[in-house]
Amino acid sequence: MKYRRLVQRGLLTVVVLALAAIVAVFIGYRRITRNPGALLDLVKKEADMQLSKIHQTAMKNGIREWRLDAESATLIEKKKTMLLSKPDVEFFMDDGDNVHLTADQGTIATDSSYLHVSGQVSADTRLYRFRTESLDYDPALRELRTDTPVTLSGRSFSLRADSMVMNLETNVTRFEGGVEGTISEDLQL
Repeated sequence: MKYRRLVQRGLLTVVVLALAAIVAVFIGYRRITRNPGALLDLVKKEADMQLSKIHQTAMKNGIREWRLDAESATLIEKKKTMLLSKPDVEFFMDDGDNVHLTADQGTIATDSSYLHVSGQVSADTRLYRFRTESLDYDPALRELRTDTPVTLSGRSFSLRADSMVMNLETNVTRFEGGVEGTISEDLQL
């Protein structure tokens, strides 16, 4: 009987400690997500370098693929990552109708140039503008991709979809999931 009570008390103690740990992690996570400054302080401790007003151009085989400007960047070498504040990116296309993209923040993998931007993402070309909350650039495929709702608008049309993939080589854009839109009778491309 004593052994059984001892085991029950031990198990109860383990459960209470596990619940306390879960609550502490949850409270810490909420504090960090509600206070981006605290998260920035944590990142600064890991950072290898802090830069302000950066400019970078990516080239492949002597051809410019994209140009990046940002208000600031934090390099974390061990994670091969650069955190960007207010990234402004121009993707160069063969037809000259470049894609100009802005966002609130971004992350670029320093070993692959894979780019992720988020927070009021807006991109413009000569003919249209699209907006979304999160977008990725895959340099291997030369594609812009979003799995968050996206709106596309031009002078004579508007479109909304759940996801989008834009190939910068072929200039072909594919929309999926709940696609709906309007096209004016005077549509001109």
